[in-house]
Amino acid sequence: MPEQLLQFHQWLLTDRNRTCGYQQAINQIIKQNDVVLDIGAGSGVLSFFACLAGARRVYAVEQNDIVSLARLLCDANGFSDRILFIRDRSQNIKLPEPVDVIVTDTGASFGLQGGTLGALLDARRRFLKPEGQILPQSVDLFVAPAEMNPAQRLDVWNAEQFGLDFSAGRPFATSTIYQVSLGGANVLADAALIANVCFKDAESSYVEGEAVSVSQRDGVMHGVGAWMRVNLIPGVSFTNSPINPTVDWARSFFPIETPVLLRPGDTVRTKISTYDGKEWRWQVEIIEGETSSEPGKVKARFDHSTLGSFPIRPEQLKKKLPEYAPRLSRKGEAEAYVLSVCDGKRTSKEIAEEVLARFADCFPTKTAATEFVSKIVERCS
Repeated sequence: MPEQLLQFHQWLLTDRNRTCGYQQAINQIIKQNDVVLDIGAGSGVLSFFACLAGARRVYAVEQNDIVSLARLLCDANGFSDRILFIRDRSQNIKLPEPVDVIVTDTGASFGLQGGTLGALLDARRRFLKPEGQILPQSVDLFVAPAEMNPAQRLDVWNAEQFGLDFSAGRPFATSTIYQVSLGGANVLADAALIANVCFKDAESSYVEGEAVSVSQRDGVMHGVGAWMRVNLIPGVSFTNSPINPTVDWARSFFPIETPVLLRPGDTVRTKISTYDGKEWRWQVEIIEGETSSEPGKVKARFDHSTLGSFPIRPEQLKKKLPEYAPRLSRKGEAEAYVLSVCDGKRTSKEIAEEVLARFADCFPTKTAATEFVSKIVERCS
């Protein structure tokens, strides 16, 4: 929704440590007459900073409706002759010239928004000059065993709630990553670096890492807390660490199926892997500490993946296979018809009336047909 996009970017602009950090880094990296690519330009603020730093041309790529506001702000600040806004994904575009700098906002509670790394690798390969730079330069990913507050636990999926059995939902709930309010009191061990992603050197969208944490106190581990540090340039960074945060962002939480009581000295081994921040797997092993009666004994093992975060019917999986031979549904036929008659002569009203007449079995009302056509026209024309 446009109003939600506006609120989100309003929040980003008021996050001064993040925004001022980007401005400081851009001022040091971008030189007079540089060409810049801004991936996920949002409100355009990083593109504006690039112009202030002396960029000759900025290609600002943004696929959401916020680009309309960015264009207005661009005009108001006198940058229209230097910034070209492109409404699309960066993987879908071509540029008329190579760029000196790629900037992007990797803002995410665990450092890798879905698709961000893949987009940067593609842009680096196709657009960046050999001596060019990427900002931010890298992101550090940290984890620690965490004890969650009652409101953030998964107790709703226990066997009995309101006289009903909700336990069948627990396996899906524990295969889901959550954005949570995580403070120092929730963390049961020191932060452990699980991965560093350097955007200039990364060769694959696949990221994995392993970390070892040693429990500092008694507590009930409900899962793994996770956060990031974005390294813009040497000496300029920001973090959402629950211990000493410089930005007030949520943290990520990777739950485990069954809570485990930790004692001081217990070891928690965490392995996390992801493909481009889209799907995640986390494997956790908890080992008795030296002060226990059975040091070295494995208390528990867990293996979770977001691939199991929701019930999937077999027919849904079949459609994802490259060997699947698709056949249009009636709604698909209706969409194909709409696209075939968008000839610049028929009005949307006329097309909706034709669709309702031809596909009456798909649309119970004229309003439904009108909305169907409107969405296709907005997306494809």
